Amino acid sequence: MKTFTPFKTIMTMFVMVLFFYQANAQCNAFIKKKCMPNIAPFTHNGQTNTSMLTPGHSIEVGLTIYSGQDYRILVCGEEVLGECSFKVMDQSRKVLFDSKKNDSTDFWDFKSKSSQQLIVEVSANAPESTSSTPPSGCVSVLVGFKKDK
Repeated sequence: MKTFTPFKTIMTMFVMVLFFYQANAQCNAFIKKKCMPNIAPFTHNGQTNTSMLTPGHSIEVGLTIYSGQDYRILVCGEEVLGECSFKVMDQSRKVLFDSKKNDSTDFWDFKSKSSQQLIVEVSANAPESTSSTPPSGCVSVLVGFKKDK
């Protein structure tokens, strides 16, 4: 039976951390180049909700919104994920918006009538890969608001 020495354990952890930072840097570059321009004419709120996603799976992101504000929720995913769909739900999981049932497939513009917590569920719709390691890609949920004039 093989045993891990402290050196092997440390090296394994080091390689995993490097892989995470490399993937994170690639996601950040993708977001800045492909996603951020689509938040206009809204102003990005400064938060980046990004995750790696595998086709056929979903993620959830919690958001806080404030009353009387105009918002855009934008979902942006890498091409390997296919077309991403999303639902916006309140805390009781009542669906407020479903991109599959609306013309807009990547964003939702709305005016908030009250301050509340929302849940954004994002799904990658591409068929799952038959390979042993399915492809994964970055997906980001960005929030923009309109500044008062």
